[in-house]
Amino acid sequence: MEKKVLDWLLEGPAWLKYAVQLQLLDENPDIESVREDSAIKGLISRLGDSNYGIPALKNGRVHYTETGKAYWDLFILADIGLTFKDLSLETLAEDIFRFQRQDGSFVIPPNVQDSYFCMSAILISSLARMGYRDDPRVEKYIRLALNSQSNDGGWYCHYFGYDPDVESCPMDNLNLLMLLGQYENQRENPKLNGAIDSLLEHWENRLHLHGFGIGRRFRSLQYPAVKYGILRVLDVLSLFPYAVDSRSFRSMVDLVEQKAIDGKYTPEIINGAYTDFDFAQMEKPSRWLTFLVNRIEKRAEQN
Repeated sequence: MEKKVLDWLLEGPAWLKYAVQLQLLDENPDIESVREDSAIKGLISRLGDSNYGIPALKNGRVHYTETGKAYWDLFILADIGLTFKDLSLETLAEDIFRFQRQDGSFVIPPNVQDSYFCMSAILISSLARMGYRDDPRVEKYIRLALNSQSNDGGWYCHYFGYDPDVESCPMDNLNLLMLLGQYENQRENPKLNGAIDSLLEHWENRLHLHGFGIGRRFRSLQYPAVKYGILRVLDVLSLFPYAVDSRSFRSMVDLVEQKAIDGKYTPEIINGAYTDFDFAQMEKPSRWLTFLVNRIEKRAEQN
């Protein structure tokens, strides 16, 4: 990364500067200014809201595709590198664990069933990244997920009953790998190569698979990529050396890098739920998107 781009990133708000220092520069930044940042305080407040936050999960008021609510607000905080302890939100973390069943699965209203790993993995990935990676309850969920792979090495929600011969779903694979990639012992696990190959081949084949395609929306720079998007696919795959070594991964990175202007990236699709953040505007380059691309590049170089 060029110094002028790094300097520009470090001129951003406290939460972004924290992410850059922690994840790109491998420093130990101070958390206090992040806690006082108005945008972060807004997310924290919404996470505790009975209509939009984690307390609303039990009433089925929060769907996993809805931005500006618990699933993706938590995802953003995890992406920055914050923990439940940093934000004094441990009680909310325990509220998520209350949805876990004896077998390790999570059944969350309104429609997350025990076999719908793609949906529950969004929340469990955030739990893992935000301080609960080694929690026995998360480990139990992971064991169950690994024992539920389809024959091609990926996952499928099994809306119509379990069939291990059904081709795995891109979103299932993406969200499970998003969780598993947080663990060093899983990043080179050959048992995950099938799910990784599925994502790479989806990019190459451009097929419409289980409702997910490789069209304009997928190729557009957007955050968070709730439904499916190139930045989140690259971000997840960058955790796995097997993926980074592939021609398909490099092809996706090349497409993204061609969108840069002076090393900076501008959103091409925005979400109105996050107007306090620069990834929700298209008028000028986004420090956050630029950070994300540089994080992908850094991981790829290290792997």
